[in-house]
Amino acid sequence: MNAPIKTETKTRPTRLLIAAMGGEGGGVLAGWLTEAALDAGLWVQRTSVPGVAQRTGATTYYLEFLPKTGPTRPIMALHPAPGRVDVLVATELLEAVRMVNLGFVTPDRTKLIASTHRTYTVDEKSAMADGRMDPAPMIAACKDFAKTAIIDDLSAVALREGCHLNSVVLGVLAGSGTLPLPVECIRRAMEGGKRASDANGRGFEAGLKMTQDRGPVPNLGGAKAKPTLPEATAPLLPPSPETTFLPPEAAGLAAEGMRRLTDYQDAAYAADYLGHLKRIAAHPAASPALLAAVARHMALRMSYEDTHRVAELKLRSARMARVTAEAKARPGEIVDVAEYMKPGPEEIFGMLPRAIGGRLMALSERRGWGKLSFPMQVKTTRFSGFIRLRLLAATKRWRRSNLRHAHEMAWLSGWLDHITRALDIAPEAAVEIAETAKIVRGYGSTYTRGMRNWRLIADEMITPCLDGRLPAALLADGVLQARLAALKDPEGQALDRVVESFQKAAKG
Repeated sequence: MNAPIKTETKTRPTRLLIAAMGGEGGGVLAGWLTEAALDAGLWVQRTSVPGVAQRTGATTYYLEFLPKTGPTRPIMALHPAPGRVDVLVATELLEAVRMVNLGFVTPDRTKLIASTHRTYTVDEKSAMADGRMDPAPMIAACKDFAKTAIIDDLSAVALREGCHLNSVVLGVLAGSGTLPLPVECIRRAMEGGKRASDANGRGFEAGLKMTQDRGPVPNLGGAKAKPTLPEATAPLLPPSPETTFLPPEAAGLAAEGMRRLTDYQDAAYAADYLGHLKRIAAHPAASPALLAAVARHMALRMSYEDTHRVAELKLRSARMARVTAEAKARPGEIVDVAEYMKPGPEEIFGMLPRAIGGRLMALSERRGWGKLSFPMQVKTTRFSGFIRLRLLAATKRWRRSNLRHAHEMAWLSGWLDHITRALDIAPEAAVEIAETAKIVRGYGSTYTRGMRNWRLIADEMITPCLDGRLPAALLADGVLQARLAALKDPEGQALDRVVESFQKAAKG
């Protein structure tokens, strides 16, 4: 009988997986940790897998650390295995959730460090309504599946310190004690690297201090802890003296609406907005929920995106500061910004006076010019490009006499009329009618599709019910279903089916 083979028990390596977005310095972070491990006398192996499918490109970096117990170099894994990752670092919240979904985060093993900031996906940005995913369940999922977790807005810390995100993450890693690396080795690796700078040093110390202020990392053990969400960066204004006639739910929204419309056009335009609100609020059946919905959506629709507004926003100093930060430009470096635009007949003729613009739009429809566009590249950091957009923004003073404004005000009048009539006939449907404003947004083809869908709901559902041709009792639920269908499928196919089903049910 053969004797059993004796196997040597070896120390298990510490396995680290970094999930980063393109441009966030994940490769530099992995390099710092590799140098720190060599400085600490550890065996270390690093591999990376680039990706181009997610937003600006998601890349994973995998590192294994092992103490040196002899002269023989150990064989370590090239890729992470689900259920066998000790430390998971995600520089963006959705990337953390993706790693959880792939099985790299487990409650019995994985220590998770994640930033709560978001880089929105194409689907989130192109949704007809607010397509952003709710961060609360995402944070909860990360905490539920991790053994221990540090989840915070590390991007905000980097912005505050004027450094790259990776230096803050490095500081959090160093202070968390999740890796077999002394803090001094990590600090020396960062200070001795090619990317050494005072800003990265500040970021590292800020990340290190975050773990010290936090204290011991809690062992969540899959508990359903309520996530702490970052505070809103732009809270609503408190109610102003002009909006005291509204309930608290709507007063703050109305104050913000007046501020927005004054910036968009002028104080007289904001006064028109307030006048519309007063007429709705005077109706005895107007509920706080309805007034809040009208205050919000009317402010958004009255500040519709036209060519004047686009030009104005592209020249804002805050936007230039954001672009400079995204380009990671150092002080004194020149940043050249090129804006790409494709105005079509609607955008161009919409800026003209109503009579002239209307005739040209009619000619455009007869000739089939609707799909034409005029691509242009405008460099706003050059005098020629800046002055073109500056003049275009300045002509907003004549906005209220142009064709696009006439169309928008006609839509607004019809929308408010539907709401007022619904308050008399089917008050429960008034809020749903107000929410249909979500369907109309943007400009160009997006605006055209949204307007087509809204008119279909208004002509085939709202108007027949308010006129008594269809049962008003079905209006609230019907409009809700139609609105959801239009937001889910902007092309209108789902909406067409909902409208058809509604009419069949209403006619019995």
